Amino acid sequence: MQVPKTQYARSGELSLAYQQFGEGPPLLIVPALVTHMEIGWEHEYLQRIFSFLAPHVEVVQFDQRGIGLSDRPDAAPTLEERIGDIVAVMDAVGWERASLLGVSEGGVMSQFFAAMYPDRVDKLILHNTIAPSRYYAQAQRLVEDGDAPDLSSQEVWDRFQSVAAGWPDNAQEFVDWFMPSQSSNEAFVRWVGRFQRLSASPRDFRRQIESVFGLDAGDAIERITAPTMVVHVKGDRVLPAMLGRVLAEVIPDAQYLEVAGDDHFSWALPNWRDILDPLIEFLTGTQVETVAVRRFATVLFTDIVDSTRQSAAVGDAKWHETIDAHDRLARKLVDQHSGRVVKSTGDGLLVVFDVPSQGVACGIALCNELRNIGVEIRAGVHAGEIEVHDDLDISGIAVNLAARVEQAARDGEFWASSTVRDMMLGGSATFADRGEHPLKGIDGKWRLFAVELQ
Repeated sequence: MQVPKTQYARSGELSLAYQQFGEGPPLLIVPALVTHMEIGWEHEYLQRIFSFLAPHVEVVQFDQRGIGLSDRPDAAPTLEERIGDIVAVMDAVGWERASLLGVSEGGVMSQFFAAMYPDRVDKLILHNTIAPSRYYAQAQRLVEDGDAPDLSSQEVWDRFQSVAAGWPDNAQEFVDWFMPSQSSNEAFVRWVGRFQRLSASPRDFRRQIESVFGLDAGDAIERITAPTMVVHVKGDRVLPAMLGRVLAEVIPDAQYLEVAGDDHFSWALPNWRDILDPLIEFLTGTQVETVAVRRFATVLFTDIVDSTRQSAAVGDAKWHETIDAHDRLARKLVDQHSGRVVKSTGDGLLVVFDVPSQGVACGIALCNELRNIGVEIRAGVHAGEIEVHDDLDISGIAVNLAARVEQAARDGEFWASSTVRDMMLGGSATFADRGEHPLKGIDGKWRLFAVELQ
């Protein structure tokens, strides 16, 4: 998908950034504590969520006042002012009615809005969000085995203050608490650090915490009339699942969906479709089909050469800056060559292109430009038929073969299979024969070629 244009809605004296994409019934995403719409599109985990939603619903998302691309207010906003922001965004896109997806703190806004403006809400989805304080005693009776520990308000406040004290240099702490499924994914943690820096200054983040910590919709949930689905991740460490259960118990005729996992920001969960499939069916009335499409593609793998040695040579702090620059530059080059990052693979990337010339040109650019910032990589490319899944992941022999070509490549070199070399005959790229190689898991021997980098 192309990144949608960022536009602005006027709410009082403030301008709120929003984006609109997709086709189908209107869905307004009322966001969580910290967002930055344009940076969110950089990462393949969020890209796949948006790409999956787009064929089924028309989505509008916005950055809350005080965060991301939206204006900063002079004082902490009230819940009523936040509700006014929802009205402003809906009016800006010309929606008289829409379904709402309230995420985390955005769920409190959505609860209150649905009670105040029932004529403007088609359906309501509350995801990993907060129940009003008056129902906490009732929620305590709904605790189940396997739930995350129920922290006291003071403990939650202290945890937020710890995150705020280290903002924006504590991406690991942020991921460990909000998205523990990705705690060991170093590339993801690095990207979250970039997301932190660009979404909020330390002061912005602290003000956001202070402004949302006391949000409470009171008895509004008892007055919700829209069809409602409550979705909660069972092991959510920020807001325990008992809060979702009590919302579903109190909101009239609400459906409840509980999903395995521990992430508060569930878009990073490996089983994210366990949430999106029922959500789409709830919104559209149509069950989501699981399909995989076979198509021809060029597959490129990259990997940083001996990152431990390179890190030791320049020092941890300098290497952290360098590897962060690697991530930004690599994704920029992939985008320039019309590729799509499928996933990070430790110290490298898996990328897919429509044709071999794009993959070869991107591989050359990656090797050369990353070397210029002090990062040496090896890369491998192959072209063939792959299987593209609903979640945009890819599989097949062609993917496995591209991985083996990268693993066979010498340090600092970019190798191609004979398939790619043959398809590129007559083009501008130059290939040097590196002989035949057995490739693990692939029948026979394959002739491989080094792509000239200069």
